[in-house]
Amino acid sequence: MNEDIGTLLRRGFETWRGNLNLAVPFVLTIVAIMLLTVAMVLAVMYPLITSSPDLFSTAGDLEDPQELMEFLQGAGNLGLAAAIILIAILAMALLSSFFTAGAIGMAKVATLSGKTTLKDMWSSGRRHFIRLFLAEVVMMVVILVGVLVLTLPFIADLMGAFETNEPEFGPLILWIALLIAFSLIISILLAMVPYALVVDGLGPIGAIKAGIAFFRSNKMDVFLIWLVVMAVSVAIQFLAAPFSGSEAASAAFSSLSGVVSILIVAPLTTVWWTRLYMTRAGKMAEAETPRDEGVKYL
Repeated sequence: MNEDIGTLLRRGFETWRGNLNLAVPFVLTIVAIMLLTVAMVLAVMYPLITSSPDLFSTAGDLEDPQELMEFLQGAGNLGLAAAIILIAILAMALLSSFFTAGAIGMAKVATLSGKTTLKDMWSSGRRHFIRLFLAEVVMMVVILVGVLVLTLPFIADLMGAFETNEPEFGPLILWIALLIAFSLIISILLAMVPYALVVDGLGPIGAIKAGIAFFRSNKMDVFLIWLVVMAVSVAIQFLAAPFSGSEAASAAFSSLSGVVSILIVAPLTTVWWTRLYMTRAGKMAEAETPRDEGVKYL
């Protein structure tokens, strides 16, 4: 069942309006990341503070970064600190994948049946988060390789700019323009990968192939939804422009726009993307599975 974009946006909005609990995965993601960040900082700083109580007063007198690094190395185990940071980053990525998979699973159930519960989030998250994490790792590697390939022809110009402080702006502007164009193309090309993975229960590589194939078959639809999502995000930031003169007002509005993004924009756009994939991939015709067996089709 194919829908025109206007109908898809309207029905997706109605699905979101009837399932405001779709915001829960995104709220939990932020809370989990904040807690992990605090725990990481405490875990890294505690050995340094206990081994050297005057750490901060002494470190404040060091102006040379090399001296500061040597001081920290002498005050504690930098290897342990690096390991803690890497573990925290990995935990954040896994949690983000879990709640992203959960949000898409909730959007799928809501799109099919009109209602979803947090049970759908836990079911979908448990089933798909490892594969989604691996797919994101593969996509990140592809992106880094692409950036490296685009950067290699400009290495000489970049090194010359750092060494002489007199950059040639022509090559640098071209390099930046290529990176921006590459980022936009990749964001559109791979936009459907998480939805293919969760909705169809695919593996990391299969989801990437399916996401790219979906884009190739539905270029205009994917681009239009991407454009709407970008327009909504830009509109929220644009509304902050009148408050940029006041620091307090700017901070307050930034916090408000962040809340709006988490509670409204993120779940709404997830429903739109999920509905786009399901309508164009023929998933709307699936027989509705009983509620207590939801995990089987998520």
